[in-house]
Amino acid sequence: MKLKNLSLILATIFLISCTNSNEIELNKKMAGDFLDLALSENPKSAQPLTHAEFTFTFMGETEISNIPFDRDTYFDDWIPNVVGALLPNGITLTTTDMIADANGVAVIMEGDAEGINGEYDNKYVFVYKFKDGKILSINEYNSDLLVATRLYKNKLVPLD
Repeated sequence: MKLKNLSLILATIFLISCTNSNEIELNKKMAGDFLDLALSENPKSAQPLTHAEFTFTFMGETEISNIPFDRDTYFDDWIPNVVGALLPNGITLTTTDMIADANGVAVIMEGDAEGINGEYDNKYVFVYKFKDGKILSINEYNSDLLVATRLYKNKLVPLD
C-alpha cells in the first residue's frame, strides 16, 4: 500500500516536472521569437503571441520610461514612432542568455545599431511574463543613460 502511494506521488511529480519543462521551453521560444517579429518589416506579425491584456513598459529614468503601452499602442505607437524614429535603420539584437521558469523569461541581449545621432550599442534585459500561453507583459531594461545621451543628445550636468 505504501509503495503504491509512493509510486503515484513520484509519477505525479514526474508529470508536473515534464509539463513545466515543456512550458518553460515554449515560453523561451516565444520570448526569443517575439522581438524578431516585432522589429521586422511587419511588426504586427508578433501580435498573435501577445495576450489580450498585454502591456509593455520601457523601464528607467528617461522621457520615454515607465509609460505602459497596451497591445494596440505598443504596435501602433511604440514600434513605429519611438523605436522606428530613434533607430531608423533598425537594430540587431543578439541573445546572450535566457533565464526562465514556467511563469516568465528574462532575455539578456546585446544591441548594435546606428541611431539618429550616431552609433548606439546597448545591453538589454527583457522580462517576459506569460498568461494562458501568451505574452502578458514585457518590461525592458537597458542603460537609459545611453538612451538619453546617444539617442536624445541629453548632456550630463553635474549637480552642485
